[in-house]
Amino acid sequence: MYTYMEYLQKCFYNSTNWNEDNIFSNITATSQALLEFNIPNGVKLDVSSKATAFSASSFTLSNHHSINGSLAYLYSSLPLKNTMGTKDVSLQDAISGFKIIEPNNEHSKINSNPLSTKSSLLYGRMYFPGSALEAMIIKRISTQTQLLIKCISNPYLNKSGTMIVYLQKNTPRFSREFIFSTNESLFGFRCLYNLGNNSTTNTNNNSNGGNQLMPKFDNSVMSIGTEVWYAVLSTSPGLSTAFRYSTRSTSTGKPLTMTLACNPILGHISSTYTVKTSVSSTFCSKYDFNWFSYASNLSLGFELYNYSNPRYHKEFSNELMRSKIRQESSQSQSNSPSQPQPSIPIGPISYKENPQIMNPIQNFDNYYHINPTLLPSKHEHESMDEKIQRKELNTPDQYNQSVMTEFKNLVNESDFASVLKISTSVNDKVLKLLWEGRFKDFLVSTGVQLSYNHHTYAPEMNRIGISFSYAS
Repeated sequence: MYTYMEYLQKCFYNSTNWNEDNIFSNITATSQALLEFNIPNGVKLDVSSKATAFSASSFTLSNHHSINGSLAYLYSSLPLKNTMGTKDVSLQDAISGFKIIEPNNEHSKINSNPLSTKSSLLYGRMYFPGSALEAMIIKRISTQTQLLIKCISNPYLNKSGTMIVYLQKNTPRFSREFIFSTNESLFGFRCLYNLGNNSTTNTNNNSNGGNQLMPKFDNSVMSIGTEVWYAVLSTSPGLSTAFRYSTRSTSTGKPLTMTLACNPILGHISSTYTVKTSVSSTFCSKYDFNWFSYASNLSLGFELYNYSNPRYHKEFSNELMRSKIRQESSQSQSNSPSQPQPSIPIGPISYKENPQIMNPIQNFDNYYHINPTLLPSKHEHESMDEKIQRKELNTPDQYNQSVMTEFKNLVNESDFASVLKISTSVNDKVLKLLWEGRFKDFLVSTGVQLSYNHHTYAPEMNRIGISFSYAS
C-alpha cells in the first residue's frame, strides 16, 4: 500500500502529465507489485493531513523492536486539487497492482497546463529516535525534462549519507536518464524505447462475424530498454536490459503484460507473464534462471478484489441469459424484416445497481466477449433496442475499441472494498499473504509471511504485522 506522501507524488506526476510507466526502472512494476509486495512488521500507524492545496504533513508511529516514528512534510508549487483522503480514495489508487500500459500518441499534446512546465515538489522526512533525515526534490525543467534529487543523512552510512541525482527526459517515443550517486561515485545511464506505432489504432479489419469471436489483441505497446552502471571508486561495472510487451484482447478487453529481463554479467535472466483474468482478479508468473549456476525458480502471484456491496450472482446470470435471447431475436429480425418478432420484456441493466459483477464478460457460448448493454457508458440511458441498433451499426474496429475502453473503465470505476494478494516461490518455499482494505475511515494492510524450515521440516512464521493509515 502506498503511503500518503507516495500517493501525493503520483498525483503530482498525473497533474504534470509525467508518464511513470515510460521509465526503465518501472518496466517490471506490475510483476513486482504482485510478487514482491512488502508484509507489515509489527504495528504501524500513519496519520496524514493535507493542510492546503500545496502542502501536506504526515506522522508515522510503529513498534517494530522499539518505539520509533517519523515526521514528513511535502510542498508542491502546483496545487494538487484531485487528491482524496483515505475515506474517499479508490482502492485502485491507494495500492500498487496491475497497471494497464496505454499507447502514447506522439502527436498529442504532452502537457496542456502551462503552470506545470516549471513546477516543483519538495519532500522531507525526519526519523526518531536518532538523527536520520531524507529529502527529495523534483524540479520540472521543461514539459519533457525534470531533475530528481534524493538525499539521505544517516550516521550509520558511509560518509554519514548519500545523494542521488537523476536527469530525466520522458517523451512518448523514448525516455532517458542520467544518474549520479555519491556512493562510490556511481555513474549510470538508462534508456527505454517504444517500438512500433504508438497511436491507438486497431488492426482488426475483418468484418466476418465468426472471426470477431476469435481472441485478437490490439493497443499493443512494445518497449525495450537498458541500463549501464560504473562505480569509479570500486571500478565495478553493471549492465542489464529488459523487454516489455503489453496488449489487450479485442474480444474481452482483458490486458496482459509480458517482460523479459537479462543481466549478462551476473548470468541472470527473468521472464514474467501477468494477465488481468477478470475485473476483480489478476494472475502473475515469474521464472528466473542463471546460466552460470543453472539455478532456477518459479514464482506465482494472485490478486483478488472484493466489492463493497456484494449481491447474489444469480440475478446477473439471468440478465445475461435474457440479453443473449434478445440478441438472437434481433439478429433473426434483421434477416427477415417483414416478419414481426415477439417482444421480449428486457429492460436495461445498470452497473451501479449491480456492483457485485465479478466477471461481466462471460457468455453462455464457447467465447468470451463483453456485452455493451451491461457496462456503463455515455449511452446508459438509451433503451435496449437503441443499444442493440447502435451496436449493429458500429464497425468491428469501433466495437473492439469500445470493448477495451469499457473494460478499462469498469476496472477503474469499480467500488472495491478490499484486495487479497498471494505470492509463493517454488525454490525459496516462501508463502506471502497480504490483505488490504478499509475499516471505517482507515486503510488497513495486514499480512503474514511463511517459510519452510529445512532443519525442522515444518513451516515457520517470518513476518507478521498490521498497518493503519488515515489521511484527511
